[in-house]
Amino acid sequence: MTNSNTLDLLTNASSSTTLLTNLKDLKNTVIGNTWKKVEVAEDERLLQFLLSLLEYPSSKDVSEDLATSLELMSETAVIIGALANVGNLTLQPLLLSSTPTSLLQLITSLSRASDITAKQLEKILPHLLRALRNILVSTADMFWGHMWGVGAERKVIGTGLVGVEVMSETEVIGKGKQAAGKSIAPGWRGQATHALGSIFEPDNLTTLLSLLEAHSDPQILLPLYQLFSRLVALPSHRRALLSWSTPMTAHAHGLGSSSSNIPSPTSDVPFIIDHLMSSISLLTPVSGTYYSTRKPNNRLIEASLDLLAALVKGQPSLSIAIRSWNLYDEDGGMLDEESPSPSPKSEFVGILTGLVIAGPTIVRIAAASCLTNIIKADRGTRTSDRIRSTVINYQLLEEIVKLLQSEGPEERVKLCFILAALVSDDAALQKAAAEKDCPDRLIGILISVNQDAEKGEFNDDLASRSREATLLALASLAMQHDATRTFIADHSPPVLPHVFNALSSPSYGVRAAACQLARALSRTVSILRTNLVDSGIGEEIVKLLKREIASNGNGNGNSSSSGSSSFGIGESELAEEDIGDRIWTVEVAATATLCNLVADFSPLKAVLLREGGIELLCDLTKSPYEPLALNAMWALKNITYHSMEVTRIMVTSTMGWERLKFLLSPSAIPSLRVQAFELVQNLFSESGISEISKTVDSFGEEELFELIIQASGEDQDVDLRIPAIFVLSNLALGNEKIRNALVTKVEVLEILSNALNSPSDALKIPALRTLRHLIESNPKTHKLRPRQQMIDIFQPYQLKHRLKELIESSTSLNVTAQSIGLLDVLERERNAIGTSTSSGGR
Repeated sequence: MTNSNTLDLLTNASSSTTLLTNLKDLKNTVIGNTWKKVEVAEDERLLQFLLSLLEYPSSKDVSEDLATSLELMSETAVIIGALANVGNLTLQPLLLSSTPTSLLQLITSLSRASDITAKQLEKILPHLLRALRNILVSTADMFWGHMWGVGAERKVIGTGLVGVEVMSETEVIGKGKQAAGKSIAPGWRGQATHALGSIFEPDNLTTLLSLLEAHSDPQILLPLYQLFSRLVALPSHRRALLSWSTPMTAHAHGLGSSSSNIPSPTSDVPFIIDHLMSSISLLTPVSGTYYSTRKPNNRLIEASLDLLAALVKGQPSLSIAIRSWNLYDEDGGMLDEESPSPSPKSEFVGILTGLVIAGPTIVRIAAASCLTNIIKADRGTRTSDRIRSTVINYQLLEEIVKLLQSEGPEERVKLCFILAALVSDDAALQKAAAEKDCPDRLIGILISVNQDAEKGEFNDDLASRSREATLLALASLAMQHDATRTFIADHSPPVLPHVFNALSSPSYGVRAAACQLARALSRTVSILRTNLVDSGIGEEIVKLLKREIASNGNGNGNSSSSGSSSFGIGESELAEEDIGDRIWTVEVAATATLCNLVADFSPLKAVLLREGGIELLCDLTKSPYEPLALNAMWALKNITYHSMEVTRIMVTSTMGWERLKFLLSPSAIPSLRVQAFELVQNLFSESGISEISKTVDSFGEEELFELIIQASGEDQDVDLRIPAIFVLSNLALGNEKIRNALVTKVEVLEILSNALNSPSDALKIPALRTLRHLIESNPKTHKLRPRQQMIDIFQPYQLKHRLKELIESSTSLNVTAQSIGLLDVLERERNAIGTSTSSGGR
């Protein structure tokens, strides 16, 4: 039947019973028929009529036929839930019609109604909650990307990149908008953003979480767990869920808690955390027995583990609370309370460990994810806790490797993301994984996925997420293990062509993961010099960064260049949205790789210069996203290390003296300020006397000295003081005018004296070098002699006496050597050397 006929049949139904019959016919027509779903959703009048049925009936209507009214709501909810699974063609009209709001209002009304029995409520709630879940989860997938990887679409937030715990507030701009712009109209973006946050509004959150207290039916709990686990990605959402506490008033419908057998918490933990741990413990078979008489519902356990994993990720306080949580028996006594330490039977982490080792695959994977997040958030402070965490990590690695050998593509995607998180920042685990042939297995998966995708035997979305997950896992395994990096670089059949192709993938997640792997490989000098050059990956990284910045504007945070032009979004709207961490994932990974690629020994340094890389990096120092700006500064610092004069001029002229002055000033972000001083340190360290003079004149002598004095004060962080004093040591190699200008400032003399007294050897070294450069005569003379003028200036500071003390007491060989050198200058005329900051990798 056509939409017009459908609407006529529904609106002209002679009775509620007839209307119910017609709704069931529509439901049967819609389910399994994608085009019919689109037709229904796009018919505004029909959709409005359906939504009108999701209103709590008036007292008069209820008194006439409550049961039929509830059935009408149930059938309508099933239809709405089915419409939500198609994609943006149906989501757009559903969101523009405020369907989530209608569902939430109805759920609230029904939960508080006094004339509805518990049986009637438990019959209708699953339909309404599933419809709400379908709409909001589909919306999240549309705007944020898939929960496990980005997928074929160019979306951002779903990346599983290591080190990124949660995304930033509300809706991201830039890449996320640019990615979804072709499929998501700006007119309903606000509706989607509001819908994703609607369940965390206080009244709605109270309604939904009260259902967890009042009902134990899996059909009610499952959609709630799945809904929350998908939407707590935003910090504000997670805070709202964790801060909710049980209302003091009883439920309006008079229901007692059917979960009264769930034990009380053993520590002060949020309601949702305690609820999840209690439910998982009661539903889980332990040592062949059950805490519940019901057969475990694996889907429900999986969903509760997923939600717990999402909540504890990156939250040390929650990790600590979960570790100390113990299960109580029904009589209120703690199981195994006489044990000197918690046993796996009573202690939650032990229960999770058991679930990882045995059970259905979906539960094992969910438990592995949850346990990984708990341990990564906090390994414990006591030695016993840390030892146990290490043991569990190796158990997790063992089980993940086993599962990777046997499970299907979708499961492997999850396992790769979990593996990447598990071994990140843990060199020992990366080594252990290599010993288990994990890199070889992942390479086999990557090559197989690419081959099957080329044959058309692999779904594009799943193929993209598989590539992303596998590349990311390889990157984590190689980040701190040189043998794995070499294995990947020299593998046969070769892997690097796959990495090269991934750098230009239409999937943002694949490009990001490929960048991470390239970054890991670039940490080995031999690979950087040969494999990354020969494969073209190094040059492609430069081109990739240019493409990403070009598609996203110039990266400096101006509204005209943040991707907003593609969506017609005004400046005022952008001001209301924060920039998400993950919209810069590719750029951050690419610039981190460039930090290694432009080291002084790298042949790719010339490629960057040829491709306009300096202009690009200078522009990125203005990015509002600190990690991206920091990496750009770090790369520029490496470019200037042991550089030619023409390169140094290119950097300063491109960045501009005013910008460099700002980066050196207290107004700059501290991390960028440190890098700026190290960059200036490199500019001076490779310069002759005349170039030093020109650079000082370009800065402005007084302004430069003031910036150095501000950064070298005792009230500043040591990380900033070190490069600032090194700049002083470089300036001391300039002409007599510059040296005299330095020592006429009492602040400079005090800075050097204080640095010698500092407990930090890293501060003493540049101070000693500065003194030597000031005191030692010009190296162009035939013989080096101390400058008597300088000796006289430093006479009150008793340098000889202090140098002898440093030589006798210092445990640092560098400090001792520098002290001996300066003492020799004072007494026996020794040679002097300059310094520059070392080229560092990221």
